[in-house]
Amino acid sequence: MSQIRRVAILAEGSFSLFGAKTAVGVLRYSRHETVAVIDSQHAGKTVGDVLPFGGGIPIVASVAEALNYKPEVLLIGIAPTGGQLPPSFRHAILMGIENGLDIWSGLHYFLSDDEELVKEAARCGVHLWDVRKPRPGLVVGSGKALSAQAYVILTIGTDCNVGKMTAALELRNALAKHGLKPAFVATGQTGILIEGDGTPLDAVPGDFMAGEVERLVMRCDAEGADVILVEGQGSILHPGFGPVTLALMLGSMPDAYILCSVPSRTTYRPDHVIPIPPVRDVIRLYEDFMAVSYKAPKVQGVALNTSELSEDEAKQTIIHYEEDLKLPVCDPIRTGVSPLVERLIPLIVAKRQQSDK
Repeated sequence: MSQIRRVAILAEGSFSLFGAKTAVGVLRYSRHETVAVIDSQHAGKTVGDVLPFGGGIPIVASVAEALNYKPEVLLIGIAPTGGQLPPSFRHAILMGIENGLDIWSGLHYFLSDDEELVKEAARCGVHLWDVRKPRPGLVVGSGKALSAQAYVILTIGTDCNVGKMTAALELRNALAKHGLKPAFVATGQTGILIEGDGTPLDAVPGDFMAGEVERLVMRCDAEGADVILVEGQGSILHPGFGPVTLALMLGSMPDAYILCSVPSRTTYRPDHVIPIPPVRDVIRLYEDFMAVSYKAPKVQGVALNTSELSEDEAKQTIIHYEEDLKLPVCDPIRTGVSPLVERLIPLIVAKRQQSDK
């Protein structure tokens, strides 16, 4: 993963801001070069025609067309609930293998356990990388992150797919510009594809989830990070993904939270049946939970995803949240993270000074 690769992203039938989470994250943050996106519904357009970024990267109808742009890797760019391989993707993957492309996948369905794909990959001399396959030698959490000298920030959410990875990466980049040494802990398939390292937390057996987060936090701490940004997953009350959020809280033992939310969303994805509680109640729950026995992390700011709102609606929404919550609020992409950085830097510096005594 140290070598920069030319990547074609397979997002057939799903290429949109919320429909192809993995594709969007890789396009925005990966050091690898995306040369084409495959989605027949948008063929003939560019990424910039569909997303608010991406410029002139072409969208094509098939792997055969993508080959004209000389990719080295075919990356599965969707993250469907349940993480299974869409049957329609098999032909595209086989064509990629036959044309010498490595296959990178963040699905729960492991390509390296698929006899046909493994056989074809061996025949063609290509590599299948299952990002969500946990490493051997998993560890159980023990609370070690309580002793971390770095300032630990966990991005939390009112729901899944609200921008927790985006907020963490934008903060990482901004804090580095201020002369700090930040580290990013990837805990989902997209973050791992971007960083080349991390733990696929939702694929780790429950007993080891907190331990794997703890391991990565303490590794970053030992490497001298000033601040460790842990990528959040799910939401504490989410009926499907709450346990992963709890493992992140217990594994990272954060000093602070950044709450992430889509203000236009009122029910939990993906079923849109159960209502999301008011933001104030969500904040209180996160803060009170850890304070009972461990640290007492506070929500130090809010990162909104306002992509579904107009410019004026987004501005007014941010003002409303600031006035209501008495916290710095931003949209990391639309307005930048400066309000959060201004709040966090004194806290980061204070902990580092205390740790150095």
